[in-house]
Amino acid sequence: MNLIELSPVGNFESWEIARLNEFRSEQFAKTLSQSPIYENDEFRLWNITLKPKERLPFRKITNDFSYTFLTEGFGVFHQGDGKINFGQFKKGDVYYYSIKKYGELILDFENISLEVLKFMVIELKTDS
Repeated sequence: MNLIELSPVGNFESWEIARLNEFRSEQFAKTLSQSPIYENDEFRLWNITLKPKERLPFRKITNDFSYTFLTEGFGVFHQGDGKINFGQFKKGDVYYYSIKKYGELILDFENISLEVLKFMVIELKTDS
């Protein structure tokens, strides 16, 4: 996975008005989709398929997670701190995010590929 920073932390000026308004409303999605394909006491497994220009809305992420890409493609991430990243993904690429190391994350994701983008997300549950 190759990430390129398009806009630095703190710069909301390059955001589209509709996306900025969505973010500022703080009506963040609770899940990645309607339901995980598998869940137990330790993790949730999500199977995500996004058509071109389709996106996952902003979500406040409080658990460690990893993405595994099943297809090649491109995407854009808008983060709650203003940062925008462009991602280039290859089949088999894995990305891991640690809440303990980097902190909670507010994030959306848009498929900007010309093809369908498929990936799996494993969301670790926190200890109760």
